[in-house]
Amino acid sequence: MASESTIIDDEYCTAMGSYFEKQGKQLDQMVSDYIALIQAVRNTGIKQGDTAKAMDAYIEYAEKLRDQIGSVSDAAKDHVKHFLEKVDEADQYLF
Repeated sequence: MASESTIIDDEYCTAMGSYFEKQGKQLDQMVSDYIALIQAVRNTGIKQGDTAKAMDAYIEYAEKLRDQIGSVSDAAKDHVKHFLEKVDEADQYLF
């Protein structure tokens, strides 16, 4: 027989929010490191020509990713927090 109750594991949800935040910061750092590497290749190895122009364009677009993943992961953590607040608010009427 199916249960009619829903159980929300607050600790798991909070841990996942923290996990999202941590992963976002790590991925943002990886993106920054990657951009630094391709800029180094561009500055030291490919000085001019079509490839240099293409790399400049690529670097420009890659830089737009900087700090974006962290923003998304912070939003995910905030959504977890607000979800738990809404559940707690709804629970006060049930118990």
